[in-house]
Order: sequence, then C-alpha cells, then structure tokens
Amino acid sequence: MLKLAYVGGLGMMAGPAATHLEQGGPAAVLRVQDRGTRGGSRDQYRADWRNHGAELVATLEGLVGEGDLDGVVVCAGKNGDDVQIIAELTQRLKQVSTGRPFILHLSTVSPDFAEAAFQFCSDQQVDYINYPLTGGPLGAQLGGADPKGMLILASGDESIYQRLLPLLKRLGHPKFFGPSPSAGAVTKLIGHHMVFNGLNGIATAAAIHADCFNQGKLGGAAQTDYLSFLNGGAGGTRQWDVGLSKGIAQDCWDQGFSIHHAVIDAVYAARLAVAAGLPRISIQGMTNIAFAFAYLLHKFPGETLGTHSIVREMIRQQSAGLDQFMSEHGAFAANAALVIADCVASLPEAIQASALIEVSVADFESGAC
Repeated sequence: MLKLAYVGGLGMMAGPAATHLEQGGPAAVLRVQDRGTRGGSRDQYRADWRNHGAELVATLEGLVGEGDLDGVVVCAGKNGDDVQIIAELTQRLKQVSTGRPFILHLSTVSPDFAEAAFQFCSDQQVDYINYPLTGGPLGAQLGGADPKGMLILASGDESIYQRLLPLLKRLGHPKFFGPSPSAGAVTKLIGHHMVFNGLNGIATAAAIHADCFNQGKLGGAAQTDYLSFLNGGAGGTRQWDVGLSKGIAQDCWDQGFSIHHAVIDAVYAARLAVAAGLPRISIQGMTNIAFAFAYLLHKFPGETLGTHSIVREMIRQQSAGLDQFMSEHGAFAANAALVIADCVASLPEAIQASALIEVSVADFESGAC
C-alpha cells in the first residue's frame, strides 16, 4: 500500500479522492495540507479526509514528515503557483527519505514546466511525474468507477505508472502517453484546442440565435430547445452540454471551468501550437479565446465566472467592448508570438504571476531557496 500526502487535497479536483480511496485500498493518505481557507466544498473535504484517516497539516514541512511517505500528490495551480511547491517538496523529501520518493503532479502546467521539474527533481533523487486531469469537478467526483469519470493523462517513467495504476484507477481513467516527462501536459493542451474551439463555436451560435430569433437576448426555453436540438446533430459540441446550457437554461454563469484557470491554459495551448509550427488559423482561435477571458477578468474583477460566460460579450449590445479591448491589446498583430505576449500582458498581475510563461530549472532552484 502506498503512503501518500496531498497538496491541494481540499480543491474540487483532488478533494473527491478522500472518498475514492477507502481504507484498505491501494493507497493511504497520511496527511493533507490545510491552509485554513474556508468556503465552498472545503469543509466537506476536510471531513472526508479525516474519515479516511488523514491528518490535516498547515505547512509543507509538516506534510512531508519524517520520511514515512512514498510520495506526495500535488494538485494546486499553474506554473507560477506550483514551481515553489515542487521545489520545496523536493528538498524536504530528499532530506528525510531513505528510498526514492515521487511527486505526482496532477496540475495542468506547460510542457516546459514538466521538463524542467523532471530535471530538477531527478538531480535531487526524487521522481517527478506530471499526470494532468481532465473532466472537471463532476468527473473528479465520479471517479474511476463511473465511465464518465475524469481522465488522467500520464507519461514519464512507465514503471512508476504501473506502480501507481491501482491508485489511478480509483481516481479516474488513466492512459499512458509514453516516456516523455511532458507528454501528459502536451496531451492536456491538445484537448484544450478541442474544448476552447468548441466553446467559441457554441457561443457564436448562441449569439447569432439571440440576434435573429430571441430579440437580442440570451436565455429562455425557446433558445434552450433550439440549441439543444441543433447540438444533437453532426455539428454538435459538448461545450453546450457541460457549459453554455447552464447559462442559457438556468442563468448560471459562475459554475463550470473558471476563466481564472482557463485563460492560462489557453495561453499554454497557443504557445504549444506556435512551437508545433501550426498555421495562424490554428493559433488565432486560441489567442482570441484567451483575450476574451482576459476581457472578462477586467470587466468583472473579483467575480468567479465560467468559460461559457463569454457569450454575454458576443451579443450585439456588448460585442463592441470586447472588440475594442482586443484591438487595444494587440490581438490581431501579424506576429503570433507577439500576440501571445500581449495577451499575457493584458492579464491582471496575479494571473500573470500564476501563468509563469517561461520555466527553467533555475526557477525551481530559486524556489527551493
């Protein structure tokens, strides 16, 4: 049985593991970091982890303990959030472990983060693997017992994957994508090209329907029926089912994939498309959606909004504001790399810091100090 600790175990993606990993299963979680933040589902996850038998601790020092762990699971944030976490955990694990511990990183980060983290951790005799999750909070809650449970995108050392497989199958549906430390991260961003282009398509469809058939407004049974019918055809996208239908049918705009996280993922995905030598038509769709998210972050500071809320800025009465923001911030410049840089520059400072676009081993060495 694996002995683990969790960073980010009170979050929507990692918290459900407390109920999927029943006692006597493939892993025992000894400790979970609890930084004291209240609200949302955190109190329920606290209770679930206590029922599992885990101790809640405030610091990474307390989390690592005295060498009784096989590994630490991290499901926290983006590049800029997790670089210091990975760096400190690596140092502390190296100091107290008698064997070779691992860090199982479930966050969505950029491919260069995964490559640099792998190198940094390997130099410290700690194994690093990045297995991003996809499927949202509902997929995390359903777990591996349900066909609709979240996907786990694994890569790196295959022997570690095989060792973790019984654990992973409790949490979701794992698939191994080869020995590259960054293959899981690349796979997650490929998925985002599918997701965000589908989001743009369904939001555009809803905005046109509003203008042509719904007196310029979003919502109502007629629009819900229209889009549900059309989405059932060959041109449908799951972005209607999992996202926009909540807004149109229920006037719910604050649930789903949070734009605070989505905008960073879109930037990572755009950079991946540039690195892959794709044409501008492939890159522009991703930068356009990132700029739309950036606009929402500025227009509604402090609010939590789902990605589908971009549709409210696409209807006739609102669209000029979005166009002006994108034009002023360089969304349509000739150079794709410059467009991405301008998009990042347009983000609130806290989001920019979280994104940490360029990552190297030096960032981890600095974070470990």
